[in-house]
Order: sequence, then structure tokens, then C-alpha cells
Amino acid sequence: MTSATDTSPERLSFLLRLLDDDSPQVRASVESALDAFGGDVSEVLPEIDVRLDESGKELLSLLLLPARRERLRREWIVPAGGAAAVHDDWDQFEALLRSLSDYLHDGITIRQPLGDALDLLAEELEGVAAEQGPAALNRELFESGRFTADLQEEDAPENYDLARVLAGNPSNAIGLGLIFLLVARRLEIDADGMNLPRMFLCRYHDDGEVVMTEPLARGRRVTPEDLAHRIRRYPREVRANAARPASPGELLVRVVEELATAWSVRGETEDAELMEELLATLVKAPF
Repeated sequence: MTSATDTSPERLSFLLRLLDDDSPQVRASVESALDAFGGDVSEVLPEIDVRLDESGKELLSLLLLPARRERLRREWIVPAGGAAAVHDDWDQFEALLRSLSDYLHDGITIRQPLGDALDLLAEELEGVAAEQGPAALNRELFESGRFTADLQEEDAPENYDLARVLAGNPSNAIGLGLIFLLVARRLEIDADGMNLPRMFLCRYHDDGEVVMTEPLARGRRVTPEDLAHRIRRYPREVRANAARPASPGELLVRVVEELATAWSVRGETEDAELMEELLATLVKAPF
């Protein structure tokens, strides 16, 4: 008798051969059996002889999604103080981003875990950053075109899947900015993020000068005059954010809020509600 927790290649191969059967009973049984894989079969899929076309891959990813949702709920551990308790805890911040990234993954594409991908990128850039400082990091990540902007669908949920971004896919302002900050921390570079509406800037010191750059625009420099012009019509409390670094807790709230909005706009109610559920652990309602 096959165990309900069997995650062998043979078990997956058997389940995938049932994908063509769209009867409700079989489909429900396959989805239930796939739960044992925790929402991700990317490590097992290459070991089997079943080849899926694009529609088959989309269906498989969809069937794996409920398990990824539940895994995110289990892994989402936030201190009782919410976002304020995550204030300067970059390790916990990254751990929660990793959980979000795993949830946003399609469950079938092989890629490096977020932490490993960040480690490898930091190792690659360690020499040039040590010799030339944060400006070199900005140049290597963005000016070079290595990481690019998604200007077509800036609010697309996959833009917040940082492991996907590190695999070479485009992202939005916050996604690109977070890559810069997380790599900078590994390289012991003093940098922070400026969390402003419709934009995200990175700020660091270079030869005694405070430099602001915009990852979404290939890392171009932003002058104080340019920033003042952009935010001149914002409320005073929003403009005040430009004067201080964004904490990990604040950045986490922004990511989850924007994911909630993105899912809601797309009519993906279950995922939008999941993000609202996570948001409730970070800030008190109403959000």
C-alpha cells in the first residue's frame, strides 16, 4: 500500500499520469496526494520520465499551490510586537522573505534557495566591492543591466519572489532595492533603503558623500533636488521618511501590503486574504 506521505519519484510519476483525468474525484485525490510534497516538486520532477507540456505545468503548479499556502502559514513566525519587533532584525526579515519567495515559486522550476543565491552573489562581488565600495556594487547589479526593471507589470506578484529575481528575472523598485540591501549586508557595506510611495531608493556613503541611487532606473544617482521635487506634494509624514532609513519591519509591511493589493486586483481572493492574514501579524487593523 502506498503511504500518504510518499514523496518518491515513482509516486510523483504516478500522480502526474492522472493529470489528464479532469473528473472532480480524481482531481481532488491528486491534489490531496500532492500535499505530501509540500508544494514543491522541483527536485523530484527531473528524476521521472513524465514530460509535461505548458498547460500541464500550469495545472501542476496550481495543484501544488494550496500546500505552499499552508507551508507559508506554518513558517510565518513573527514576534508578538509585530513589525516593530522586527525593527533591526535583518536575519528574521530575510527568513520571512525566503518563506514568501517559496510561496510565490511555481513549485516546479529548479532554482537556488534565496539565502544560497544571495551568498553566491555576494561572494562573486566581494572583491570589487572591497576595492571600490558600494558604488561598485550599484554598478555591478544595476548599471551593468544584470538586474532589470519590470516596467510592464510593476505590481506583478512574481516581482517579490526574490529567488526568481536572483535567477535573472526582472523586478520592481522594492524587489531590486531589497537585492541591493541584502547583498550589501553580506559584504558589510553600510547602506539603507528609502521607502517612499511609488519608488524605492538605496542610500550609501561614497568618499564621504551621501549617495542616493534608484535601482529601478539602472541604479542612476538621484540628487537631493530631484528627490525634493518628486516628493514635494506628499504629506509631511511621508516626506519625513526620506530623512531616515526604512527598518526591516517597515519593508516587510510594504512587501506584504503590495502583494495583498496585487492579488486583490487580479481577483485572486484566497491569496489576497492570505496576505491580509500575514499583515495582521505585523500591524494592527485597520491597515
